[in-house]
Amino acid sequence: MGVSLDVAFLYDVGPVDEDTPRHGAERAVDLRSLADARLVSRARHGDFAVFEELVRRYRNDVFRLAYHFTRNREEAWDISQEVFLKAYSGLGQFRGDANFKTWVLRIAANQCKDFLKKRRLPTIAFNDAIRAEDAPSGLLLPDHVVEAQEIGRAIESALDRLPHKHRTAFILREFEGMTYEEMAQVMQCNLGTVMSRLHHARKKLQQSLIRMGVVED
Repeated sequence: MGVSLDVAFLYDVGPVDEDTPRHGAERAVDLRSLADARLVSRARHGDFAVFEELVRRYRNDVFRLAYHFTRNREEAWDISQEVFLKAYSGLGQFRGDANFKTWVLRIAANQCKDFLKKRRLPTIAFNDAIRAEDAPSGLLLPDHVVEAQEIGRAIESALDRLPHKHRTAFILREFEGMTYEEMAQVMQCNLGTVMSRLHHARKKLQQSLIRMGVVED
């Protein structure tokens, strides 16, 4: 399938607004009532409006995964665009042995791996404002905020030192909350390998934090 698409709306919008359909009202209701498999089947025949519904459903998941790897919003959006372009062009190879979300996150994980390999990005601390959004106003005293930020940066630095396969396992489990079965599908390995990678990731992360003096042995 040739690809000539404009997916600029990945950049132009923030979090998905469920109350604002991108197509006509009847069209939007129709698409949103369909299962992923039906949408994929129709998108294979070149209906980009149908594929756009799949993007609407999972672009936040793809962006969040990319952001966990890059910790940079613009780069995460760039990766997201590439992921959905690859997903669209690869619909013919989607066999349905995993659900669409798992399949597209597998593409995202591989795209992040390629991106980091090319760029070898330095550690970038999370935006303090993002952390603040998750905490009730006034919950943390200034000294505690600084301490939490320092711990966060130490964890980020330790994560960056992990081999990609261990880092991916940790992110999928701890940040994305995936089950072992879902992780196995994304990483294309068996459950034993998933558990082994996660175990080594946690162990190496703990050892790094101990060496940094962030946690006690």
